[in-house]
Amino acid sequence: MINYALFRKEITENRVKFFICFSILAVLAAAIPLLYTFIDTFFRNIDISYFVDPQELDFLVSSYDNYAWSQWTAKNLTQLAALTSIILGMGSLAGEISYGTAPFLVSKPITRRGIFITKLSAGIFLLGCCLFGSSILLILISMMKGFTFNIWAFLVSTVITFAGAIVIYTGTAVFSVLIHEPVKAGVVAALFWGALSIFGFFKAAAPFSFFYQMKAVPYWLYGQSPLVPLGIFLVIYVILFRTGVFFWSQREF
Repeated sequence: MINYALFRKEITENRVKFFICFSILAVLAAAIPLLYTFIDTFFRNIDISYFVDPQELDFLVSSYDNYAWSQWTAKNLTQLAALTSIILGMGSLAGEISYGTAPFLVSKPITRRGIFITKLSAGIFLLGCCLFGSSILLILISMMKGFTFNIWAFLVSTVITFAGAIVIYTGTAVFSVLIHEPVKAGVVAALFWGALSIFGFFKAAAPFSFFYQMKAVPYWLYGQSPLVPLGIFLVIYVILFRTGVFFWSQREF
């Protein structure tokens, strides 16, 4: 189903995007354990309750587990995973259309469904390398610094975030089919996913927010099974995947 020549081509063409996105993630991942001692001391000795909710502050300094999750999974990783998904996905198919290479590509002995699956697989592979590579870097530096925390739970929360990122990437790929120019496809995708984040600004509606689930909040704070958000993301992914395959198959060149 996956065309390995096309897969390698996608990896090669996106290597600069991957390097930039991974570098940013890696720097932020390394900063979290390296700055922990300073931040912990700062928050414990200086009263900033006027600027920060005391409950949030207590949670942040209660343990290294909560500090790492709140600063990484619930903040930097989720935000940059969404941005990386859009950057990688916006040109996946729009690039072929805008550069006029789509007719040549579809003339090859590979089905249009196979093209879509291969491009999706390459993007998801790069996305996974970014997210898990940076998360593992955070874990390694934390261990080197002597911080102990629940690594398994931390990795599970990363899996949840990655699953949400796959959905964002797939949705962006759909926009990449419908909109011929990569940048425009990326802007529309960013506006679309940004609109879905609005629910998260309201406490009552937050549990229904896509990004609330992507942050693994119910899993980390309330012990919810990770299968719940993973199941939700799987259903959305299947719908978006089938939508993308349909529109790509109907494209005329």
